[in-house]
Amino acid sequence: MEIKNQTLFFIGIIVLILGILIIIFDYPQIQYLENSGESEINFLKDMESFSIYQRLQIEITVGAGLFVGGIGLLVVSFLKRFENRLR
Repeated sequence: MEIKNQTLFFIGIIVLILGILIIIFDYPQIQYLENSGESEINFLKDMESFSIYQRLQIEITVGAGLFVGGIGLLVVSFLKRFENRLR
């Protein structure tokens, strides 16, 4: 396989790595918050923990989107018809 568009390839790698890092660092925090409360009722009552939990869920969703977007950019960088599209 030959890389047709090097710019897209490197942008894809950067976006992919950023998405992976977000997922790697947020997932253990979500697991900790889910397992820290004795019951789900106490967890929902503590609004500060719940708001942190919601923000972490949004971050991990964004990280997954970046991960998929990075893979998409890598695939597009190998296609011939997108060779000179960004120049």
